[in-house]
Amino acid sequence: MDKRKEANLHVKSSIVGALIDLMKEKNFEDISVSEITIRAGVSRVSYYRNFDSKEDILIGSLKDLMSRFTEEINAIPSHTPTRRVMTVFFRVARENASIFNLLHQAGMDSQIQESLDQFILSCSHFPSLDRRRTYPAYLFSGALFRLLIRWYSGGMTENDTELSNIFCQYMDGLL
Repeated sequence: MDKRKEANLHVKSSIVGALIDLMKEKNFEDISVSEITIRAGVSRVSYYRNFDSKEDILIGSLKDLMSRFTEEINAIPSHTPTRRVMTVFFRVARENASIFNLLHQAGMDSQIQESLDQFILSCSHFPSLDRRRTYPAYLFSGALFRLLIRWYSGGMTENDTELSNIFCQYMDGLL
């Protein structure tokens, strides 16, 4: 990778990290671009070269999060039982709980839900939840989203397998 691209990736990473750190201290709405650039150690020009807004940073973080889900789930053999697939999903969800919670706290629920919808509709492990049967797919995705929020707010006391079993017990009729 050339030095300019490498430097730009470092700038972007610093900006994302700065926003995430600031969101641990105060509400998303109360954070200014100046605070982000100061914390990141970058100029406003560098900020606006990479992002149009604070929301743009979070949307990029959400895309990265969904890429992690997609990468992990796509690595599972195609004939793996749904409960095992969901156990992997919940493991990835546990590993990324902090970013999910920050996105949720920033009011990005509709974007998270839309991303989960697209993930479910495109996932080969759920062939009965494809673009021809969107209502069941949205029901599955909506239930998954609400379960994640409840699980996170409850301190994630259930392990990944337990949560997969709970989820699949009620979703089996859709699959």
